[in-house]
Amino acid sequence: MRSIIVLFFIISLSPVQGQSTQLPNYSCIENNASIQFALSSSSHSASNPTSGCSLQQCNVNSNNNNSCRSSSTPCFDYRTINNISYCAPGILCSILERCDNITQTCSSNNSICVINSCCSPQAVCLPLLATQMCERGWFSTGNMTYEREGHTASVLLNGNVLVTGGTPNGYSYLNSAELYDPSTGTWTTTGNMINARNGPTACVLLNGKVLVTGGTNSSSFLNSAELYDPSVGIWTTTGNMINARSGHTASVLSNGNVLVTGGTNSSSPLNSAELYDPSVGIWTTTGNMTNARGGPTACVLSNGLVLVTGGWNANGNLNSAELYDLSTGIWTTTDNMTNARYAHTASVLSNGKVLVAGGYGSSSVLNSAELYDSSTSTWAITDNMNNALFIHTASLLSDGKVLVTGGAGNNGVLNSAELYDPSTIIWTTTSNMTDTRSQHTASLLSSGKVLATGGNGNGNNALNSAELY
Repeated sequence: MRSIIVLFFIISLSPVQGQSTQLPNYSCIENNASIQFALSSSSHSASNPTSGCSLQQCNVNSNNNNSCRSSSTPCFDYRTINNISYCAPGILCSILERCDNITQTCSSNNSICVINSCCSPQAVCLPLLATQMCERGWFSTGNMTYEREGHTASVLLNGNVLVTGGTPNGYSYLNSAELYDPSTGTWTTTGNMINARNGPTACVLLNGKVLVTGGTNSSSFLNSAELYDPSVGIWTTTGNMINARSGHTASVLSNGNVLVTGGTNSSSPLNSAELYDPSVGIWTTTGNMTNARGGPTACVLSNGLVLVTGGWNANGNLNSAELYDLSTGIWTTTDNMTNARYAHTASVLSNGKVLVAGGYGSSSVLNSAELYDSSTSTWAITDNMNNALFIHTASLLSDGKVLVTGGAGNNGVLNSAELYDPSTIIWTTTSNMTDTRSQHTASLLSSGKVLATGGNGNGNNALNSAELY
């Protein structure tokens, strides 16, 4: 185990403004680093009584068993220029490096530039080791109005989250929609959709409206589509898709159009694809995929192509993948994945590669993961997840890691969460969610937090709970 001694000077604020309590020194070991803390009552990065500056305290999960945080040491909400949140204790200003005034960056990759400290008007560099004291994990936030699984969640341009549709019990279907406000942690109902929908898709268009397509209701598969306008909270119909479909994909392309692919219509997977033009509200057919696919994934690559992977059809679960070229409207096959899979996840990483994880394979739930390199059009195996999962979620975090949550495994629904680090190509477990969840949603908020909502909690009914990571 490597040993790194880091000296921080931090403070615990007294309830009486301007006063503080001297705390004893202590040390701990966290993530293979030995960290020593010398606690001080001086003015620091989170509080400066002479200037009246004080940062908001973080809501820290007390169930993390974090050896690097004493109950008497508060954690504060530091923000970057992009409003990404980092939780850390107060640090004596005199030992903190100042950020570069122009680039708002730090000379060391082991620090992050924060702009809201109480040290000075200039931004300072927060050591990332300090954030290990305040690992927050999961904590509950406001409950949704309705229990739902198989719903959608979309982060609007104003930062709120729109949740739509789904089912509370597997046989009745919802047309309701509601909004989550991250600044208050509360939900409010908004206008109902025109159609009840389970298993639709939702896309935030370049104009800020949300396009919801397809899904199922109590009587049929749907080809209808509708638009939500956040400025008025109202839904309006738009052109119908050419094919009714559920379990399909929907991707916003670089020109603002939406590509819908595959899915199922009744019991038959589809190979068809179609394009929605928001400027006219009309769908047009485009080239068919090589394979019919139910439950695939679709990713828009950095080169503008769309990568579709896996799914299932009459021949079983698929390991094939294909690429859509917007400029020609044509699909071409690319290298096959190592494992056939459906109900998996696919995430475009910061380095442009695509991480595919989990899913249901040829005969069992998978813990395997693999990477697609668009520069070579090849797949490579990467580290296995700690849990075999399908119908889970994957979220690309602001630090470039991928957070995978919940899903169903070989022994039921899980509350586990784990992180994939592209720099080390290793998965590590992180704190468990409060609730077990599958067929839920996970949305990256502008603050850098992840909001998990609803899903199936290993019972007959869906959940209305929500939590933040």
